[in-house]
Amino acid sequence: MKFLAMAYSLICYLIGFSALVYLILFIGDIVVPGLVPWTINIASPIAPNFEFVTALGWNIILIMIWGLQHSIMANPHFKAVWTKVVPASVERSTYLVFVAAFTAALVALWVPLKSEIWNFGGSAIGTLLLIGFFVGWTITFISTFLINHFHLFGLSQAYRLISQTPSKKESFVTPLFYKVVRHPMMTGVLIALWCTPVLTSGRLVFNLVMTLYILIGTKHEERALVADLGEEYEAYRGTTPMLVPGFKAGSKR
Repeated sequence: MKFLAMAYSLICYLIGFSALVYLILFIGDIVVPGLVPWTINIASPIAPNFEFVTALGWNIILIMIWGLQHSIMANPHFKAVWTKVVPASVERSTYLVFVAAFTAALVALWVPLKSEIWNFGGSAIGTLLLIGFFVGWTITFISTFLINHFHLFGLSQAYRLISQTPSKKESFVTPLFYKVVRHPMMTGVLIALWCTPVLTSGRLVFNLVMTLYILIGTKHEERALVADLGEEYEAYRGTTPMLVPGFKAGSKR
């Protein structure tokens, strides 16, 4: 059973990571023939055919449902109940499968809104924005390894089951990007969201709702970190901005 749990976690890791890569390409409107046919500006065959106002509301609801799945299943109160059904060693891995499923639903049901707010495609500005898009996701990806990538993606938990290594509370550290902002993963996502050579109405809606979700979610995470780490994290908040480098740290923003 232990090795089945590890195999399950590996499969879930691949599913979850693939869903993340697809979402990145979906947001960036990057088509990969045979792999990524539908993007934020290209509808899937099952996407509804709505008029602008209805499509606007529909897309907002899709993003909200996607965000709620992330928040609810990551909530400690939910996990306390959920781990009575799903073993703790594969709880995070199972979470990734749900993330992938909700991401697939978002992609398949998204209604493109193609009117352009700006279009810098083919220009030097557009190239810089595209570079910024990939730099943002690179910051996010590196940041996962700066803390514990394999814990975030569920592999560490399954490995501890096999090795019978007890879970231990990790020390509070602030490596590399964490010396600049408290939540570099989210900073990277925000950079990627807003660095787009072509900003369509659909991408604008996605960016605005996701930015709001990140701000609210990060505030909730801050409260959990303060409760867990106490004065140590409070001191960190006093010296390091939350998301934007250079913001006055004492403002806790």
